[in-house]
Order: sequence, then structure tokens, then C-alpha cells
Amino acid sequence: MLIDDFFKANSLPLEGKTLVVATSGGPDSMALLDMVNEAKAQYHFKLIAAHFNHQLRVDSNCEDTAISSYCQTKQIEVVTGKWSKQLQPQKGIEAAARQVRYQFLTEVMKNMAGDYLLTAHHSDDLLENILLKFIRSGNPSEMNSLQPVSKMNGQILLRPLLTVEKAELLTYVEKRQIPFVIDQTNNEDDALRNRIRHKIVPLLKAENPEIKRSAWRFSEQINLMTSLISGDFEQIGQPSEYLGFFYRLKKENLTSLTEKQKILYWQNFIWKTWHVRVNDNLGNFELLPYQDYFYLIEKPLPDIEQKQQIELGQKFKFGSREFIITDKLNANGNLIAKLSIPKGARIYAGPTESGAKLSLKNGQHVKSKKKFAQSGIPNVLRPYCLAILADSEVVFIEDTYSSQKKVENKRHFYLYGNI
Repeated sequence: MLIDDFFKANSLPLEGKTLVVATSGGPDSMALLDMVNEAKAQYHFKLIAAHFNHQLRVDSNCEDTAISSYCQTKQIEVVTGKWSKQLQPQKGIEAAARQVRYQFLTEVMKNMAGDYLLTAHHSDDLLENILLKFIRSGNPSEMNSLQPVSKMNGQILLRPLLTVEKAELLTYVEKRQIPFVIDQTNNEDDALRNRIRHKIVPLLKAENPEIKRSAWRFSEQINLMTSLISGDFEQIGQPSEYLGFFYRLKKENLTSLTEKQKILYWQNFIWKTWHVRVNDNLGNFELLPYQDYFYLIEKPLPDIEQKQQIELGQKFKFGSREFIITDKLNANGNLIAKLSIPKGARIYAGPTESGAKLSLKNGQHVKSKKKFAQSGIPNVLRPYCLAILADSEVVFIEDTYSSQKKVENKRHFYLYGNI
């Protein structure tokens, strides 16, 4: 059985798991849903069909009917979603549809506690993807984006049909009289993928009827080379998370690499961290060299926190992290700073205001931007450094400043992070 073999080959346990199959109503996904359902009796897992109606075609409701009819007969749970026509953009509809569909599937996985998300990408999709990305970018990592096992938004994404041709799947559903709907827009040549499917792929198959094996071999070889490259890059060192949103790496770690190798290093790191393929411009990521560090920033930047009053002993959030200020030492906590604060002063946490002046030990003051620069923190990241204030005076800035001012009638507090 194909599904059984796939899970065994990839050492993926099935017993007691929850499998979510992305089901469009076409012959590919209906064949996959049926194959997975056939394996359910042996492995006793939970099966869910997830269908998202884009409402882009007049016959889209026929897909709902086909899926509902089949799943009712087989007693398969169905989760559905619809794309409101009011939310559909005038331009870039294909990319937007893909994004909203995967958002829906991610939500289904989270809500249903899914272990695996399965899609019905097949060998024709693999070949088309290689050709499409070759035409658009020529980036081998993008050409190899369809993987048997990968991750999407933190979810395990499986494509068990990459070695199976579309014609085989069509024969499968027809023989078993499984209901399906043909998307007639796939017959149009307005999109590049369709032109590749209708004009280029048939020529290649005429030259080599087993070209799907060549596509699979290409994918495996790229995977092998990528794994070797990743191993080399890990020996160089990996960027560390910074301020909860960003990553940074000392420039000296990459001195042995050429400029092109440095780009490949960051492409590899972005893929491993966010599971996003990017070209030489790094897509929605900005690489900012500043003093001794490279900073990797994902755009758009997150919203900047507002200043908030802090209650002693109560957790508070700043960005994606949690902190607490207490008057007790905690031997097991992650101590960030010891704070000297005048008795009765109100404690605030938030970003450092532009132009803020910081007290020095000698009684003088210095502008916060000078301390930030001395600490190697670029301007764009400075609002994400946690600042602690006693009333209106800054007493601490993360990785930047701790007040050395003599405080009369003071109390000692302790700032802990990663609570």
C-alpha cells in the first residue's frame, strides 16, 4: 500500500495520530483521501478532510457536494471554510488564494490537534514546479520546494504522492467510482504553470516517458547537497535569537566565506528557521550589518510596545517575551538586571523614548543613542530593547545601560526574563 510504504520509509508513526488531508474535490486529493482512509483500519488514526472553497468559480459548490457525499459514505469528518468575495483582491488572486488556503489549513491543524497535514502533490506537480522555478529564478532551492516531508507554519506537511503520475490518480478514482470535480480553469493557458503543463511537459514526456524519475532524482540530489551544505554552515555557527523577534551573528563567523557564499548561508538559515525559500535579495528579510554583527530582520517589523506600569511580582509582556520584577532573588530564574529604585517610585516598562537622557556615575548625562551605538545595536532595533523606568527616569535598557546613579532611600529589585 502506497500510504503505508510512505510512512514507513520516512519513519513516521501512524498509530493514534490525527491526519488532516487537504481536499479540493479534484481527482488528486480525492484519490489521496481514499488511500489514507484505506489505511485507517490498520493503524487506527483519526482522519479529517479539510476543504477550502475559494468561491472563484461558478461550479465551486460542486466540489463541496462531491467531498460531502464521499465523506458521508465513508464516515470521514469534514472541516470546511470559505473565502469571502469581499476579501478577494483584484490583483495577485492566485498567490492570495494560496496564502488564505494555507492559513485555513494551519488553523484546522491547530484546532483539531492534527499531527500531519497531507497534500496531493504528484510527480507532474514536481516536474512542473522544477520547470516553473527554473524559468522564474533558476534557484535550485526554489526548484526543489516540493518535499515529501517538510514543515509549514510549524505543522508537519506530507506529500506522499510525489512519485505518482496524475494519470494514475485519475485512473484510481475512476475505477473506484469516487466522486470528483475537474477544475476547468486548468485547461486555460493564461497562467505560466498551465502553459508548462500543456505545452512543455508533453514534449518532455515524449522525449523521455520516464521523466518523472529524472525529476525525482533531481529532487533527491538537491536534498543531499543541501544537507551537506547545512552541515558545513552549522560548523561555522548559527545566528542567535535577539530581542524575541530578530537574529544576529558576529561578522567574524563568516569571514571565510565569499559574498555569494554568505548569501547562501542566510538563505539556508531562513529556510531552516521559517521554511521560506528566498532569492539573492532575501525576499521579505533584511540583512543589516552594524558594527560587529549581522542582524537578520523579517519584514514587516512587529508593532512597538507602549510604555506600561508594572506591578511588583506580576508577569508582564514586552514583544514576544515575558518578564517579572520582584524584590526576591530566584536562584533558578534568568536574572537580567539588578535595579536600584527610589522607594515609592512607580515602575514602568517599554521602549526607550527618542532623545532620552541617561544618568552617569559622575552626575553627567548621555543621550541614549550614544549608548545604543556603543552596544552595537542599530537604530531600527532600539525600540525593541526593554527599558525600565522609575517614574520618568530610565534606570535600565536591555543590553545597553544600567544606571550607576547614587540613589538615596532606595530599594533593590530584580528583573527576570523568559518566565
